[in-house]
Amino acid sequence: MANSKYLFLQISCFVLLLSLSPSYAHNKSHKSTPPPAGFQARVDFKGCFNKVYAFGDSNTDTGNAYYLGALKSFISNLFSQAWSPYSSSESSNLSGYRLSNGRLVIDFLCEALHIPHLSAYKDSSANFSSGVNFAIAGSTALSNNLFTHFNFGNPLMWKQNPKSILTQLDWFDSFVGERECKGKDEDACKLELGKALFWIGEMGGNDYARTSQNGALHIRERMNVMALLDKGAKFLVVQGLPPIGCLPLQLTTCPSNDRDQNGCSASANLVIKGHNDLLQKRLEEIQIHYKDSMILYIDYYNAFKTILEKHQQYHFEEPFKACCGAKEGPFNYLPNLLCGAFGTSTCKDSNTHINFDGVHLTENMHLHLFDLFFNQGFCKPSFADLIKKKKGQY
Repeated sequence: MANSKYLFLQISCFVLLLSLSPSYAHNKSHKSTPPPAGFQARVDFKGCFNKVYAFGDSNTDTGNAYYLGALKSFISNLFSQAWSPYSSSESSNLSGYRLSNGRLVIDFLCEALHIPHLSAYKDSSANFSSGVNFAIAGSTALSNNLFTHFNFGNPLMWKQNPKSILTQLDWFDSFVGERECKGKDEDACKLELGKALFWIGEMGGNDYARTSQNGALHIRERMNVMALLDKGAKFLVVQGLPPIGCLPLQLTTCPSNDRDQNGCSASANLVIKGHNDLLQKRLEEIQIHYKDSMILYIDYYNAFKTILEKHQQYHFEEPFKACCGAKEGPFNYLPNLLCGAFGTSTCKDSNTHINFDGVHLTENMHLHLFDLFFNQGFCKPSFADLIKKKKGQY
C-alpha cells in the first residue's frame, strides 16, 4: 500500500523485529496452512447469536466513516445520489454506506445468523437491537496521535489523521453504559455481553499503508482483544490481514520485478505474513488466560490466496483489475483518479472481478470469502466449534 522505498523500510523493520524475538522459531511453526482439499463443513448459523458487535476498517464499516465526514468529498457525494457505484448491489436492499458495490462479509454473517444487517454506530436513526457496527473505514490499530505528531499523510479517501481502534472501543464503552447495560450491575452486564458475538475485522492494514510499523501493532491488537474480554465478551472472531500485495493499490506502485508466483507484490505480502503469524501467536497466548472464552482466528490471507489461485473456478475473469476505476493501465487504477471521480467508469459485471475500486473488494468476493471463512475451514477453531462452546457442548 506504499511506494517501494516505503515498503522496503517496512520489511527491514519487520524482519529485524522477528529476528530479535526469542519466539520467532516457534512462530514459524504456527504459519497458516490451507485446509485439506475438499473440506466441507456447512454450519447452521440460525439462532446461534441474536446480537453482533463489529469492529474494524473499511472492509467492515457500514457507514461510520461517511457520518464522520472522513471520506473525500466526491465519495460522500456519490453516496448521496440515487445511484452510486458503491453499495449498489441489485441482489440486496442495503442501508448504510459501504466501500464496495454491495454486501461485506459482516453482512453475509448477519444474514446467516438471521439477524438484520448491522447499522453504523454513528447512524442516529438506527435500531441497535441486533447489535452495532463500530468499524470505521481508514481506521488504524495505533493511536491517531502518532499520525498527528509525525504528519503521516494518506493519498486515498480519508482525512489526514485517522480514527483508531481506540475510538471504536470508546464508542463501545459508551454504548454499553448508556444503552446495553443501563441499570444493570457489572455481573449482569458481563452476562449480557457474554451472549453476543464479537467480530474483530481487519485491523492494521491502514497502519502499514501510512507508516513502516513493527511489533507495536501486535501489542495494540492484544490490548484491544483483552479489553473486550474483560468487559465480558466470550465469543470473538478475529480477522487476519489479507495479502495486500495482490491489490491494484500496491501493484501500481511497486517495482515490476517485485512479484511472487501469483503476480502479487512479494515484499508487501512478506510483511503481511509476518504480521499474521505473530497475531495468531498473540491470540493463542490470550486464549490460555481466558479459558471460559473462545477466540477464533480467520485466515484471511490464505482464503484470499485460494480464490486468487483458482479464480477461474470461482468464475472471476479479472483477478487483479479493478471493476471501478481510471480506465487506464493494467489494473484500471490510479491513486489520483479513484472510483466515482470524473473520468472513471464501472465494469458491466462486477461478479467477474475480485477487486472493486483498487483498494476494496466486490460483493461477490466478499461472498466467497465468507463461505471459505465459515464453511471451508479457514476459521480456526471452526465456527461450528464456537457454536458447540456456546451451547456447552465443547
